[in-house]
Amino acid sequence: MTRFVELSHQIVPGMKTYPGLPEPTVDVLLDYEASHERYQNQAEFYIASLHLCGNTGTYVDSPRHRYRDGVDLAGIGLERLANLPTVTIDATGAGRAINGDAFRDLDLSDRAILFRTDFSKHWGTAAYFTDNPFLTAAACELLISKRPAFVGIDSLNIDDTGDPSRPAHTRLLGAGIPICEHMTNLQALPASGARLHAVPIAWVGGATFPVRAYAIVDGGNRPG
Repeated sequence: MTRFVELSHQIVPGMKTYPGLPEPTVDVLLDYEASHERYQNQAEFYIASLHLCGNTGTYVDSPRHRYRDGVDLAGIGLERLANLPTVTIDATGAGRAINGDAFRDLDLSDRAILFRTDFSKHWGTAAYFTDNPFLTAAACELLISKRPAFVGIDSLNIDDTGDPSRPAHTRLLGAGIPICEHMTNLQALPASGARLHAVPIAWVGGATFPVRAYAIVDGGNRPG
């Protein structure tokens, strides 16, 4: 049987995704009780506004996030965001700095490459904001040469947050490869063969936005 695997963190008012960025808030514009008069007691509805930073929860970075003239969220082709064959790289034993050893000999062309570090187990705790696993510049150069469609990681950042030059963002987004950070549950995916969907809104001028990332896995495909 086909199964769906959730790869996103839930968005909750007041949650913290990254230090220093605003936390999401909700304004209720119309609640159930107040809606009765508008709909003449024949129906009730709930309407609310969610105010959030683009870097909230599990989100996709477009090239515009790093480059002024880069492609924005509305400009990313759906072939880079939806129905992508996945390759899950088990980097749980790689330490903080992930190099290219685990994928050097793999075919990654037109695939979503997902780096499993299991750092997501710290989500919602202070430990999530320090010593995150990241991709080295050399690993990103190797990735680019293999022409993936999409790169994701279950970590605070795909870069070492202590390095202000952000080499992973610089290289991957410079090559037009969308990045997804703060993924979760990657241990539930097989090493290959799942199909990823991680589509943000088509925001013209937008650089980064949350996604409901998930994978579809055939019944015969077991977690790696």
